[in-house]
Amino acid sequence: MKKDSVFLIDEFVKNAVIQGEATLEGKYKKGNKASDKLYKIIDIMKQDIKLAETMLDVLMDSKEPNVKIWACGTALDIAYKVKEAEQILKDISNSTQIGILSFNAEMTLSVRKEEL
Repeated sequence: MKKDSVFLIDEFVKNAVIQGEATLEGKYKKGNKASDKLYKIIDIMKQDIKLAETMLDVLMDSKEPNVKIWACGTALDIAYKVKEAEQILKDISNSTQIGILSFNAEMTLSVRKEEL
């Protein structure tokens, strides 16, 4: 996978949306496939922190809740904009319109806090 931030941001968004929709629809195979792609992108991000920060500045501002969940989890993993990421996850976890994704945000925050 190439290290072009625009390409990686587009792929991140596309796969986070697919993964979120698959989660809501109970299509775990489709969701797992998108998750695998997201983990590959996140690995690239973790190897180049400047690239990660550039991408996270865009991704954490997304309108898509699942993009924000994945982006904030990554931000917490690399200790970037920790307070902002935590607040976004708290806000999403309190949302009543996005079903199980609000629980995913809560768990993302909970797991990351245990690791810190």
